[in-house]
Amino acid sequence: MDIVGLIKAYNPDYGAVFSDAWWNIINMEIKTALALYGAVGLLTFILIVCYIFYKRSQQDREREKMLFAQSSLAAASGDMRGLRFRKRDKMLFYGRRMLRKVKNVSGQMYGGQGRKRKAVMRFAKRLLQLRRENIPLQMRTVEPPAEYLEETMEGSDRVPPDALYMLQSIRIFGHFEKPIFLKLCKHTEVLTLEPGDYLFKITDADDSVFIVQSGLVNVSISNADGSTLSLKTVRKGESVTSLLSFVDVLSGNSSYYKTVTAKAMEKSIVIRLPMQAFQEVFHENPDIMIRVIQVIMIRLQRVLFTALRNYLGLNSELVQNHMRPKKNHNTPANVAQQQNQPKNSPGHRRTDSTPTQIHSLSEMAIPPPDMLVDLAYEHLNSSAHSHAHAGSLSTRKYSMIPAECLVNASSFDMQLVYASAVESYLKELGLNEDDRALLEQLVEVKEIDADATLITEGDSENVCIFFVMTGCLTVHQIGSNPVRVVKGDKPEVFIHHVHPGEIVGALAVLTGEASAYTIKSLCSSRVALLTRSAIYQLMRERPKIVLDLGNSVVRRLSPLVRQCDYALDWIFLESGRAVYRQDEMSDSTYIVLSGRMRSVITQANGKKEIVGEYGKGDLVGIIEMITETGRTTTVMAVRDSELAKLPEGLFNAIKLRYPIVVTKLISLLSHRILGTMQTRSGSTAAPLEANPVTHKYSTVALVPVNDEVPLTAFTYELFHSLCAIGPTLRLTSEVIRKQLGVQIFEQSNEYRLTSWLAQQEDRNTITLYQCDASLSAWTQRCMRQADVILIVGLGDGPSSVGKFEREIDRLAMRTQKELVLLYSETDSSKPLNTLQWLNVRPWVTKHHHIQCVKRMFSRKSQYRINDLYSRVLMSEPNMHSDFSRLARWLTGNSIGLVLGGGGARGAAHIGMLKAIQEAGIPIDMVGGVSIGALMGALWCAERNITTVTQQAREWCKKMTKWFLQLLDLTYPITSMFSGREFNKTIRDTIGDVSIEDLWIPFFTLTTDITASCRRIHTNGKFSFHAMVHFAFRFVLFFLNSNNNHFYNFTQTTIIFVSLFVLTRKRKS
Repeated sequence: MDIVGLIKAYNPDYGAVFSDAWWNIINMEIKTALALYGAVGLLTFILIVCYIFYKRSQQDREREKMLFAQSSLAAASGDMRGLRFRKRDKMLFYGRRMLRKVKNVSGQMYGGQGRKRKAVMRFAKRLLQLRRENIPLQMRTVEPPAEYLEETMEGSDRVPPDALYMLQSIRIFGHFEKPIFLKLCKHTEVLTLEPGDYLFKITDADDSVFIVQSGLVNVSISNADGSTLSLKTVRKGESVTSLLSFVDVLSGNSSYYKTVTAKAMEKSIVIRLPMQAFQEVFHENPDIMIRVIQVIMIRLQRVLFTALRNYLGLNSELVQNHMRPKKNHNTPANVAQQQNQPKNSPGHRRTDSTPTQIHSLSEMAIPPPDMLVDLAYEHLNSSAHSHAHAGSLSTRKYSMIPAECLVNASSFDMQLVYASAVESYLKELGLNEDDRALLEQLVEVKEIDADATLITEGDSENVCIFFVMTGCLTVHQIGSNPVRVVKGDKPEVFIHHVHPGEIVGALAVLTGEASAYTIKSLCSSRVALLTRSAIYQLMRERPKIVLDLGNSVVRRLSPLVRQCDYALDWIFLESGRAVYRQDEMSDSTYIVLSGRMRSVITQANGKKEIVGEYGKGDLVGIIEMITETGRTTTVMAVRDSELAKLPEGLFNAIKLRYPIVVTKLISLLSHRILGTMQTRSGSTAAPLEANPVTHKYSTVALVPVNDEVPLTAFTYELFHSLCAIGPTLRLTSEVIRKQLGVQIFEQSNEYRLTSWLAQQEDRNTITLYQCDASLSAWTQRCMRQADVILIVGLGDGPSSVGKFEREIDRLAMRTQKELVLLYSETDSSKPLNTLQWLNVRPWVTKHHHIQCVKRMFSRKSQYRINDLYSRVLMSEPNMHSDFSRLARWLTGNSIGLVLGGGGARGAAHIGMLKAIQEAGIPIDMVGGVSIGALMGALWCAERNITTVTQQAREWCKKMTKWFLQLLDLTYPITSMFSGREFNKTIRDTIGDVSIEDLWIPFFTLTTDITASCRRIHTNGKFSFHAMVHFAFRFVLFFLNSNNNHFYNFTQTTIIFVSLFVLTRKRKS
């Protein structure tokens, strides 16, 4: 059947049903509309062009009238040249005119004049999508000054070379005033050596200090098989001496070279200073003798018992199991030796027939040394922070011995035992019978059970001297075995026994530091003990007992320690001086005794970069010496520093004698190289000594921005938190004047102040220097002494630079500076405008936000503030406070939390944060990527688990609304979604917050696919970085910043915990 024919017969106009007819109709209508729109558009364009030409011609006519008027005026005044534009002048004129109009329009836009105008401009911004927040305030990237990374090349021409070498050499015994130095110079003797001549050899008397003025001297040791091994090569300005022999000679004991010889390698001039020259000085100034012995003991503990133990794994090899007998002790074995002892030696105690004047430190005009500071002052600055430590040895006797370890001694004749203990100490300390009454008040006798612990390693409060009367004690130390320890156990290594008639513990008493050993009883024992406060009381009355205590330490040391003592050299560097330079020969390593060092590498293009910083106790340059490569960096002094130089020959001698040292060195080398690879991955010139900038500081200076800052209260609060970590000292100009006199800041007292401050730093883990409100002499001293300077300001105050804040960079240009902003806990506002504070202070490298208690901002007098905090310091500090977080940062004990990615599984981070809070673990820094970045930033912004949980829950609910995601669909050139709505959910959750404004330091990482490297972000808008972390391939677009494209870090690297230590460098 013909269907088409039937349809045509029914309706002749059947063509309208098919597409060819109605398509033609629609096409005709579209063409008509396009023609109409085109005509209207063309007419509009013509009108606009005509209007522009009309306005331009009108302006030209007005300009011609103005030029004509000006030319007429010029002609009337006699200037017939007229005014006429050249082409380039005309372009410059119109360009400036256009810029003035643009500035005028922009000023009207943001000037705040006219409500209608503002509404129009807001509409235009929305229409053109000109969002001002798309161009946020950015951190200024300012390069550090040249002095920050360069050494000082100025010479010391004011002092003759021979006097300078002499001064530097005797400084190993501490600081000496000018009159005392001149007295010592009178005893010097100049020796001239030809090549091959011996400076000293075996069996010669070891009683001098040798300083090489010119030439070269080789120091070597003789082994048992007759072979010799070079220890070190002494060059111009260096010295050869032994601190242990120095103590022996001053104690009245003869000392001889047994295995060490020194030979001139070329014609040399050597200055000889007899050690006996110091006896005259010490006789007139007993306080100097105490200070010198303390300095020697501190250096022995840091160099030998700390550095060699930590870096070379030596423990029991440093001491002897049996103490050498004391020569002036009244035992049958030593009677002959005592009879031959020189009568005028300090070690010999005179009887009444030969009276001597004993100087009491309380009667001297000069201030007492550090060990003899009033105990009440020491208690205020070191122990008043906690009532839990109020039972120290000065008030709560024998707290270091558990009560259950004491044996009931009622059956003994305690009076006889007590008299025997006093008699033993009289002989051991070389005291006279006149001192018996004083000693009877201080000596205590205790009966100890077997296997009882008398003192533990690291204990700094219960330090005392033990004299073993019966039984036996054992000395242990935590091992430094490089083999991995299972389950974090720290096995103790046996060091030596302490037999009856021997004393132990004098090293910790003399140094004022924590005990380096754990002392236990091997069996039931009876000990007589003297506390640290008792020893200090004895020293005030009888200063010369310090020689006997020092000699008791020396008699316990092994021959290896004596060989190391000869090989050591002591270096004193002023700020900016280099200890070694890049590409120099590496033949030694250095131990930082005090001060701070900075390692800088110079790239091939001449750019300099900080590699690391080193503080007290760190070992510098060991890896380059082991690998026998040139120096890869230049190491300079950030401030005045003191170092001990350990030559390569010493390490070779130790390796030959103790092969276990090789295992320790391999472990150390492996860790350093691994740290280099993690720190500078991708760098072809990574130095072997790469060590991230550590933030374990010994001295901290506190500088106020203005007078409104409660600096005293801030210092007390920080001191309170630091005392929970270790011994801490707070120093102000008022405290210094009270201790050392009102004229201590005069130029003539420079030595006394420097020496006293150095001893305070030796005794304490960290020292706080509170500056004055003006640029006084004390403020300048604080900046010179500081490892780091904290600039303290009010977070809600003006961000302008303080009145003398700019002087900080001039006085301490190489010292690191950090900004601390204070906020009251009564104000619920969050930190804002931190970037403005940082941009006006390019010298600041890091900032801290501190929420303060209400008592800090109360207006009180200095007396009432001191009285208030005398009570506060007796309480336990809050470990979760911002002050405790700052204290852990300054001491290198910060606790970091790193949150990884995982998409929706990242919600489990909230549970982890809650568990950490319930466990009482503080969080000092947070890092995160992907979903971990968002959860970490929420915690850093709020610090309240309830608020963080609510905000995270709301954000997760928004992410489940699929229709919001459809609004982000875009043309899939690089991704399917534009990310605009997603970014809005981030802003709604955490706000338009910057990373700098977070309460807790935060960092995040991204992948820069343009430069093919990782980027660490510690500043900038968090919403931008959050977008980067959710940028997946073909899903969300790659974000562009400074022509670099950033990408989700978890797409390239899963584990990044090792990067936690790199956040000190400001990158973005």
